[in-house]
Amino acid sequence: MWFSNLICYRFKQDVSYNQDDFEQALEQDVFRPCGSQDMSTFGWSKALGKHGHSLSHFSKNSILVCAKREEKVLPAAVVNDMVAEKVELIEREENRPVKKKEKDELKENILATLLPQAFKKSSLQFAFIDQENGWVIVNSASFNKAEELLALLRKSLGTLPVVPAFANYDLDVFLTNWLTNFETPEGFAIGTDAELEEPDDNGAQVKLKQHDLSTDEIKHHLESGKRVTKLALDWRERVKFMLQNDGSIKRLNYADALKEQNADIPKEDMVVKLDADFILVSEEIKELIEELTQSLGDAEDIT
Repeated sequence: MWFSNLICYRFKQDVSYNQDDFEQALEQDVFRPCGSQDMSTFGWSKALGKHGHSLSHFSKNSILVCAKREEKVLPAAVVNDMVAEKVELIEREENRPVKKKEKDELKENILATLLPQAFKKSSLQFAFIDQENGWVIVNSASFNKAEELLALLRKSLGTLPVVPAFANYDLDVFLTNWLTNFETPEGFAIGTDAELEEPDDNGAQVKLKQHDLSTDEIKHHLESGKRVTKLALDWRERVKFMLQNDGSIKRLNYADALKEQNADIPKEDMVVKLDADFILVSEEIKELIEELTQSLGDAEDIT
């Protein structure tokens, strides 16, 4: 429930979802386990896991959803070795070369044989929709995985008019200016981690961890033309995170006081605790994102 990485999107128009209609839409693409010949499956799972009964969880004008992926584990090296053994056998017994098309057919046959016996692994991916402010926040470190969840949501709902939240901002400029002047917008403070990069084709990088970023050494890097691509920030001593120039927000670390707010809710009331945690986290993230985007100022109109 505690989102650790954020990929943020904005709706291009006001949205308001009816809970029953939304739930029915997700049921069209409910998760199903892999069949004997499926390499992977992807669908909606219960938002509150085993403690919930629905695929979506509506609370305080936000909607929590959870997508589940199941994959067969078939190491490529194992498959390739089996194909090579089969090719070698054919070439030896039939005294002829095996062409690419036949190798591909052999590989398909081997995969079909191995798939029913393959081990499975599963993963969950959470996201929430903020209907009031028009956000979709995906708990992911990867834009590709976030886009997979959005594609599934778009398929279920029929439409999902969103764009990446920071698409129209040149975050390199903001991050570099903040570190150069060692000055951030109100409510934010510079942390101790950063990455700098040469703007030319060479792309030489400087990675800094647990480092005093106000030193002359850092100023020298900036004066030599390096740009800041990642910068650790502390928001109101409540959430620490790494802001990257691609617009992703990673390594969220919540203050202990925040994490302990719902500690008094007994485990017997797990649904109540999960709901309280979702409200706490989603409201915190909404406020953080709103303040961050406001501090960046007006970007070009999103189309």
